Amino acid sequence: MTGPRFYSDVGDMCADQLADGMHLHVASTMSRPNALVREVARLFGGRAGFTVSANAFHADMHALVMAGVVRHAITCFAGDTYPSPRPNPLYESLPQGTPFTVEEWSLLSLLQRLIAGATGAAATLTRSLTGSDLEAAHRKAGRVSRLDEHDPDGTLVLSPLRPDVTLVHATCADRAGNLYLNGPVGEGWWGALAAEGGVVSTVELVVDRPPPCTTSIPADRVLAITPRPFGALPQGLPPWPECGFDGYPDDYDYLVELAEACRTDATRAAWMEKWVRGGRKPVPSPAVAVPRRARVAGQQALTWREQHVILAARAIADRALEADYRVLLAGIGTAHLATWLAANRLRRQGHEVQVHAELGLVDMRPDGGDVFLFAQRHVARCRSHAGTLDVLGGVAAGGAGRVLGVLSAGEIDAAGRINSSRTADGRFLVGSGGANDFASHVETLVVAAASPRRFVPEVRFVTCPGRNVRTVATQFGRLVRAAPEQQFELATWMPPSGRPDADPAATLRESTQWRVAVTGAEGEKPVAEEEIEALRELDPEGVYR
Repeated sequence: MTGPRFYSDVGDMCADQLADGMHLHVASTMSRPNALVREVARLFGGRAGFTVSANAFHADMHALVMAGVVRHAITCFAGDTYPSPRPNPLYESLPQGTPFTVEEWSLLSLLQRLIAGATGAAATLTRSLTGSDLEAAHRKAGRVSRLDEHDPDGTLVLSPLRPDVTLVHATCADRAGNLYLNGPVGEGWWGALAAEGGVVSTVELVVDRPPPCTTSIPADRVLAITPRPFGALPQGLPPWPECGFDGYPDDYDYLVELAEACRTDATRAAWMEKWVRGGRKPVPSPAVAVPRRARVAGQQALTWREQHVILAARAIADRALEADYRVLLAGIGTAHLATWLAANRLRRQGHEVQVHAELGLVDMRPDGGDVFLFAQRHVARCRSHAGTLDVLGGVAAGGAGRVLGVLSAGEIDAAGRINSSRTADGRFLVGSGGANDFASHVETLVVAAASPRRFVPEVRFVTCPGRNVRTVATQFGRLVRAAPEQQFELATWMPPSGRPDADPAATLRESTQWRVAVTGAEGEKPVAEEEIEALRELDPEGVYR
C-alpha cells in the first residue's frame, strides 16, 4: 500500500472513490464533512443512490435528500437544530418510507454498532432502546434481539455496522495521510474505523509535523484526501494553534436560509441551484455568531416561556441538591437552557456541578449570548473534549445514580414516556438523538410546557421509556413522583401570568390530559429580578422568549 491518494479537487476524489449502491457513513464530530456532502449531492444527484448512515440528518445533510441520492438511511435524528430543534418538511413522511426507508436508532446504540464494526465484533450489547417503540421496530425487522427474553428491561443484542466508506472532515492531515481531529469528536473516530473500505476525507490543511495530543485516524485506513479550507461550513471548527488553524464559527444565517428553503419544491430547487449545482461555497461570516434578533431589554415583562425556563432551572437545581448530583446531562432545546441556568445557580450556592453534552462537551461553561447548545464558542469554554462514547456511554450508561439527565419532549404521557418521533397524524417529528440514552440509563427531568397536545394519556410512539422520569417541569411548577408505578403529583405551583387566583386543579385540567393530584403543592416564590437577569444574560436575543 502506498498510502492515501491526495487530490486537488473534491469532485474528482468523489468520482474516483464512490460508486452507486455503496453504504456511506457521514462521520460526525462537532461538525460534518459538509463540502463533501454537497459534492456527493451535486455529482450523484439523478444518477446514483446510497445507503447513508449518520447520527443526524440536519444542515447540509438536507442536500443529499433534495438530490435524491439517499435510498435508505440509518440515523437518530432528522430535522433542524438551530436555533432550537424542530421538524423539517423533508422528513415528514419518513414513517411511510418517503423519501427513503429509514432505521431509527439512538446516538449511543448507533455508536455501539459502529464500535462493533470497528473492532471486528460479531455483535454488541446495549441497554438503550429497551422498552421503546424503537426496539419494537428493530425486533420486528430482525435487527435486534433480547439477551434474555424473560427480562422485560433487559439487554439488547445489536449487529455491527460496517459502512463501505466513511466521509470525514478533519482539521488537518500530515504528508503520510494520517488525519487529525480536534475538539469534541462525537462518533467520528469510531465511524471512520468502522468503514470496511476506508475513509474519504477533506481537511483544512496539510501539515509537515503532526500536532500533539490529538485524535488520529491512521493513514492505512484512509483512501483519499482533498485539502478544502472551510470544508465543515455551515458548521464550525474549533481553533488549533499548534497546527496553524484559526477555527471558524457556525454560519447561522446559512442554516436559517437552508431551513426556510426546505419548505416547498420551488425553494428547494432554488437552494440546490445556488449552493449545490451552482457550486457556491459558504464562507465564514465576520459577524458575531448570534441569532439575528433584537436584544431583550431588561425591563420587558417576563413571558410565560421565560417563567418556564426559570421554574425548570429551579427544579433541576433542587433535585441536584436533594440527590447530591454533581453531573447534569443537557439535552437540546429548552432543557439545555434551563440546565445552564440551574448550573450557574448551584455554583453560586456552593454546589459544584459539571454540565456535559452528548457529542463530547465535558464540563461546559456556556458563553452568554449564544443559546445554540453546540456553538463553537461553548466548545472553547469546556474543561475538556471527549466523544459520544464518553458522555452517553461512560457518564450516562455507566453513571446510574450519579447523573441527572434533562430533556425536552414533544409529547409525554402520564407514565413518563416521551415521544419525539411521531405527530398525532403519523408525521415524523425529529427522532431520538441522545434522548433515549438519557432516559434509558439515568434519572431524567423533563422540561415541557403544559398543553393538552403535549401532556397526553398515552404517547403515540415511545421514543423514550418513562421508568426513569421522576420530575416534569412545566410553566406552572413541577410534577413529581417517587417511583415509576406512581402517579405524578403537583409539587410546586405558580399561577399563570395575570391570573393570580387561578385554581391549580382547574388549570392543569385545562392544560393537560393527565389526572394529577394537587393537594399539598407548595407555592413557588415570585420570580426574582436576578433570575430574569441571569436568564437574559444567557439568552439576550430572546430565542426562548
